[in-house]
Order: sequence, then structure tokens, then C-alpha cells
Amino acid sequence: MSVHIIRSGPLTNALCVVNLAIAVAFMILPVSWWEQLVMAGSVIPSRMAGEFPGFAGQNFSVPVFLTPFTAAFLHGGIAHAAMNVLMLFLVGRMVEPVLGWPRLLLLYVIGAYAAALAEYLAAPASNMPVVGASGAMSAVIAAYVMLFPNKPAKPWGPIPSKIARPLHLIIGWVAINLMLAFAGGDLGVNIAIWSHVGGFVAGVFLAWPLLRWKYRKA
Repeated sequence: MSVHIIRSGPLTNALCVVNLAIAVAFMILPVSWWEQLVMAGSVIPSRMAGEFPGFAGQNFSVPVFLTPFTAAFLHGGIAHAAMNVLMLFLVGRMVEPVLGWPRLLLLYVIGAYAAALAEYLAAPASNMPVVGASGAMSAVIAAYVMLFPNKPAKPWGPIPSKIARPLHLIIGWVAINLMLAFAGGDLGVNIAIWSHVGGFVAGVFLAWPLLRWKYRKA
């Protein structure tokens, strides 16, 4: 029996438009303003630890507990934003009809916070700002893989297949991101791999609970 999913997603479309609009607006702003906004709204691990010394000329900042959310709408350029938006558009419009937009929004936000937490745990003393929707998008990608499985995973000894599949996905995603990190380092590009991994892990473990929540009995 085949299941046909209608590709529709008003929330996905809205997130794509907002991300692109912010990226385009940043292109128009003076570079100094762009730098101020990025530093104010990005995830900075040392700031999360309460040890960030601040930066010269900064007149405002977003409360640290909101930065995982604001950072998900900031990007390092139009190409960075376009890549994330394209992936979100392709995958989100498949996931949204299954989970519904409220649960997709919750998944997106939790993915962003899980990404920030992963970056903090990996390098709590880092002063490097982290921006981009990659962590939130990774959560949506993981949910897509969990909700549309092609083949069930084989059990690992005493570990049942239900648990083995998330383990397979997590290990594979970590391996891919480690390769991206090494490739990015050779090209002079910093890739926040742990934000990808953190978001992906969140999506793996939230996909089925969110689906059950949608169809829970009243």
C-alpha cells in the first residue's frame, strides 16, 4: 500500500521567507550594523557560560536565553541562508503535513536550542559567534528520516531495532559533519558541526513523540 503525502506547509514557507528576507536586509545594511546585529543575536558559548568579556562598540544585545532562537534567523551571507532555506523548503513541506505546523514549530525551536547547547558543551570557552538555521533544520531533517523510513534498522545484539535506528542515524550524521569540518578547515571555512549534530539528535528523539502527541486521544 502506498501513502501519498501532499507537499504543503504554510509554516515552512513562512520560515523560508523570513530567513531569506533577513539575509537580504543584512546585505543592504552597512557592514558595521551587520556586525553589531550578528554579535548581539548570535550564540556565543562563552557568553552562555557567563564569561564573555563583551566587545567594543556594542550598544545592545539580545538576552542570552533568546540567542539560540535569534541566531537561527541570522546567517553568514546570502549563500548560507539560501542553502539552509532550500533544504528546509524541500524537507519541511514533507514533515509539516504529518506533524502539523504547531509541532513542526516546536521541533524547529527545540532544534535551535539543542544546537546551541551542543556548541556550548563542545567548546564552553569559545568566543566565536555561531549563526544559522542549520541546527533547527537538522532537527527537521532527522524528523523526516524517522517519519519516512525506507528500511528498518537491524537490532544491535540486545539493542532493539527501534533504538538501533536512531543510533545509526546519529553516528552517520556525526561522521558526515566531521568530514565537513575537516573539509571546511582546509578551505578556511568554520562550520559549527556540533550545532548540526545537536539539532539532528533532537529531531531523532522528538519525531515520534510529536507524532503521537498529534494523534493522542482526547
